[in-house]
Amino acid sequence: MSDNNMKFARGGAELTIELLDKLNAATNKENVLISPLSIQTCMALAFTGAQGDTANEIAKVMKFVSNSPEEVADSFHHVLTNYEDSKLVKMANKVYVQEGHAIKPEYAAVTKQKFHAAAESINFAENVAAANKINKWVEEKTAGKISDLIPADALDADTRLILLNALHFKGEWQEKFDPEDTKEDDFWLNETESTKVQFMRKQSEFRFGYLPDYECEALEIPYKDSDLSMFVLLPMKRDGLKAMADKLKGVNLLDLDKQLRTMNDMIVKFPKFKIEYSIELSKVMQEMGLNTAFSNSADLSKILESTQCLKISKIFHKTFIHIDEEGTEADAATAMKPVPYCMPLQYIANHPFLYFIWNKKNILFSGAFVNPSNNK
Repeated sequence: MSDNNMKFARGGAELTIELLDKLNAATNKENVLISPLSIQTCMALAFTGAQGDTANEIAKVMKFVSNSPEEVADSFHHVLTNYEDSKLVKMANKVYVQEGHAIKPEYAAVTKQKFHAAAESINFAENVAAANKINKWVEEKTAGKISDLIPADALDADTRLILLNALHFKGEWQEKFDPEDTKEDDFWLNETESTKVQFMRKQSEFRFGYLPDYECEALEIPYKDSDLSMFVLLPMKRDGLKAMADKLKGVNLLDLDKQLRTMNDMIVKFPKFKIEYSIELSKVMQEMGLNTAFSNSADLSKILESTQCLKISKIFHKTFIHIDEEGTEADAATAMKPVPYCMPLQYIANHPFLYFIWNKKNILFSGAFVNPSNNK
């Protein structure tokens, strides 16, 4: 992997932990699910059209490889091209600009070639029609799993720029769970409260890591015919999600993966769940330090032919995930846990945990599963 590609991967992992923190994923009573890669790609579309402080802020907050538009574009192109023809991953990115303003050919060319995202004009004043058009495009690009991304009342005549991102993933486990082994059991919301959930069970070979420095156990569940896998971080205590998340702020996820080792005979119990999650990210982005792009001082002058000032209005993000026996659908220290020699090691995800879908470099999805009662 080139230096820039590794820097891109590590930046994405760092951003993931920061986003989960800003979304209060460890203390929220609702399940959280984001696509860090899709969010980064979305903001890179703005960066491509930005200059000065606006560009510098985006590059810093999004953990890009540098402030160079060419290097940033190439780093995204490398990752997006890897999944362009994937049967498992469907990504949709687009820029909509208020009609009456011609998009600069240079901007249109770079976003299409490097980011696989077309720029298009639309009349936001006709908010119902505009929302319908945008939502139809997103739905088509995500196999029907991401719908109604943007509400009509979020658009009006003052809207100038909308950045869209949607990502759908559907992959089979490398080794499927047998539905006959799925049983109902307790999922602990905290030390004293629990709710019933369907747990899948499999005894097989898994990559596992006991990580006492972060008060958690890590597990990898690979997907079939892919370099993607699910990486799960389970706190050692039922109410240990926040303590674990706080410790993770000082580590890069790519380094944690290096601490996993293959266990030949291991029992894994994992809950079945389905989650839809949507959020408008402009407030979160501003809390992370991205302020200029949303203000009247924004410099996005490389997007439009006209000299009219342009700023980001909204950033909509919506995700979907479905975990079952078949697989997942969604839109260096070494330590081992002591166990009796005659008993297989067990990994039982029966209390709140963090999970990531990645290729050990780029994180497509990241979530906190905290409450089975919120299953869709």
